[in-house]
Amino acid sequence: MAVVLITGLLNVVALRAIAQNSIDEDKLDTVKGISWGGRGLSFSKVLNIKDTLVNAPLGKVVIDRHGEPTGLLDNPLAGPDPGRFAIVSLWGSKIEGCFAQMIVQSAPVNGKANLKELVPQQIELGIGNQILKLTLNPNTRVRGFSINYTYTRYKNNVKTKYSSTWYMTNTIFAVNADTANLLRNAPAKEVRVRLTFADGDTKVFPIGEGTVKKWQESYGFNSACAAPN
Repeated sequence: MAVVLITGLLNVVALRAIAQNSIDEDKLDTVKGISWGGRGLSFSKVLNIKDTLVNAPLGKVVIDRHGEPTGLLDNPLAGPDPGRFAIVSLWGSKIEGCFAQMIVQSAPVNGKANLKELVPQQIELGIGNQILKLTLNPNTRVRGFSINYTYTRYKNNVKTKYSSTWYMTNTIFAVNADTANLLRNAPAKEVRVRLTFADGDTKVFPIGEGTVKKWQESYGFNSACAAPN
């Protein structure tokens, strides 16, 4: 499995919606990654995927996100900070097929991580009374990134800046017509998801009810999940 490593400042405008109701197909490729927590995106809302050159409709997608650790006084999606973890997920269909895309972001306490260990190998979703499993799309390349950042801490009423590194992987999973149909007909409530990583570690997190409701529309653009003949 190839992982591309890019070290340096992140282009924070990557994957930004070009309009409130649409997003460029080129931005979905996330060659340069996305900002922490997907800042600048529209969440739990169906976006039309547009061709970058001619503005033609190519599909639909709905985006969700989750951050840890959760707390009343802390927003883990506000930006990277030692110990924070974020997942941005994209669910939809295009002319050539259906997809589920997982962008995993981690800011380790010590600033060091193995990118390959941040690549999810499997998605499990609790849909109704069954567990739906998604595997990696064999035709796509996993991308990995490391990004430098600064954060502040107060000690003895003095603010000090520190430097560290956060990491991100971008993985696309295969979705066929049967899977898309189950997602489209999922009960309109929060769905629990389990990611299993290369080292066997797992992460369980929720997909919000608002996003689940939009699966019917985002996967309805190409319900057959197949390219036209």
